[in-house]
Amino acid sequence: MSDKEMAKLSFDLNEDMLNTLSQEFEISKLVAKFSEAIATEEREKIEGIARQIFGEYGRDLMKRTVQLGEEYPDRTYEVIKAAAQKTGSFAFPHIPQRFLEIAYLSTQPIMKLHIVENSPRRLIYQLESCATFDALKQRCGDEVASLLPCRYACLAACDTLFKGLDMPMELVMGASMVSDGYCQFILRKV
Repeated sequence: MSDKEMAKLSFDLNEDMLNTLSQEFEISKLVAKFSEAIATEEREKIEGIARQIFGEYGRDLMKRTVQLGEEYPDRTYEVIKAAAQKTGSFAFPHIPQRFLEIAYLSTQPIMKLHIVENSPRRLIYQLESCATFDALKQRCGDEVASLLPCRYACLAACDTLFKGLDMPMELVMGASMVSDGYCQFILRKV
């Protein structure tokens, strides 16, 4: 049996895909770019710079995630797509959840994405540890990290995903590392 045939039978995400994303979207490079961009700027300009740099990163990450996720399908994804096609449901929240898992598992030090709710109307997930937030604290200090500039990456990634899948969503950030010790994102089907 070939590697491609074996991959078709696997229910796990492809390691090569995760490694490719990890290398292409290194958190240390992102935070270094942001740190350099704000080094000589006034505090009032940090928000706009964060929105631009982290937003671009989130959009690019999700576009690449979807591209590679389609190139490296696994058995779970094939079953979800077939069920969605046959029944007209199941696409939300299962297909978006897969792409979110790929993006976060490839860029964050987590073994699984904490899914709080997965229902036909809502998808809620949490990040209890975040390499981006930690790198911001280390490189830029607590004051800059507490502005949570990294949220723009997560928000842009979600927005890009749902627009790309043509699934209208309402996105709310329900908790943050700064106030709650974790970030939570709530995606409601519109």
